[in-house]
Amino acid sequence: MEGRPLRLLLVEDNPGDARLLQEELKEISTARFDVLHVERLADAVRVLGASGVDAVLLDLSLPDGQGLANIPRLLHAAPAVPLVVLTGTDDEQLAVQAVHEGAQDYLVKGQVTGPLLVRALRYAIERKRVEEGLQREEAARQTAVFREQFLGILGHDLRNPLQAISGNAALLLRYGGLAEPQRKAVNRISISADRMARMINDLLDFTRTRLGGGYALTRARMNLHDVLRQVVEELEVAHPLRRFELTLAGNGWGEWDADRIAQAASNLVGNAVQYSPEDTSVTVSVHDEDEGLRMEVHNWGLPIPGERLPHIFDPFVRAQDMRSAQRNGLGLGLYITYEIARAHGGMVQVSSTPQEGTRFGLYLPRFESAGASLR
Repeated sequence: MEGRPLRLLLVEDNPGDARLLQEELKEISTARFDVLHVERLADAVRVLGASGVDAVLLDLSLPDGQGLANIPRLLHAAPAVPLVVLTGTDDEQLAVQAVHEGAQDYLVKGQVTGPLLVRALRYAIERKRVEEGLQREEAARQTAVFREQFLGILGHDLRNPLQAISGNAALLLRYGGLAEPQRKAVNRISISADRMARMINDLLDFTRTRLGGGYALTRARMNLHDVLRQVVEELEVAHPLRRFELTLAGNGWGEWDADRIAQAASNLVGNAVQYSPEDTSVTVSVHDEDEGLRMEVHNWGLPIPGERLPHIFDPFVRAQDMRSAQRNGLGLGLYITYEIARAHGGMVQVSSTPQEGTRFGLYLPRFESAGASLR
């Protein structure tokens, strides 16, 4: 108990008993206490809710209390504060019940000495710390179990039937000999299944990052130019009326996770398509910068409101008011892109004004292995 004095709340309605306990504590040279004395349970609840208390000495016989029921009332007000019960009867059964209600220890008033009181308080504080540590471990264990169950549901119980829907829709479109109305209906099923699959993948990524799984990268030597060509080509097929401008400069080689980089690039370019007018172009460019590469995606959509810019990479935050854009996701794309960049040691930035449009910049350090040559 070295250092600052311990703040002790004494809840005792008998002034003589309260004074005796305080005198006992003063006689102990190895411990220092600041004792706050109250006589009613209601006052104790108020004090616990308003100030920092290290431990509580609680008399069970209070004028506004109900014996053992006093314990949960105080614990509800301050769950983390250890509590030692004081009573005038040496009743072992009552002691067991007090501990069962949440008290850390039990003292009989007539038997209390200074050393015994200090020891009880020491043990009460230490036991409370151990309990809280065990509770944190149990909470972490339950979180891990929940994570595995959640990922299992998304990864297997939902994705497998969804893949069956998507696969059979593709077969019907290719070999079904469908009339035009039927073909349109099956095509809508296919598009919706693909969108659901993307949402599930986003939720999986979100869960891994928020619950501690993070991104396990599989780095390999790759060319970012090739990835961007593929991403833009796929979006050109999905949006045949949109105009895309792709500019590739510098050296595209580096060591990254190709699938994750493609996911991040697709999120940024798809976001630009979603939030800009159909008669405007989406510009994608990449160039060397310092020890890495910088990819930029620009669009001429409405500027992102200034109050949203500091939170644009938070989960479930959207760039614009969704009344001005079609709802195609969960608002996780930019968050996932940010986490992918961070896992690679890079960063994502954004600027958005009416005069210059909206521009996202993704910087990636190359992480070239020893002996690898720049092609």
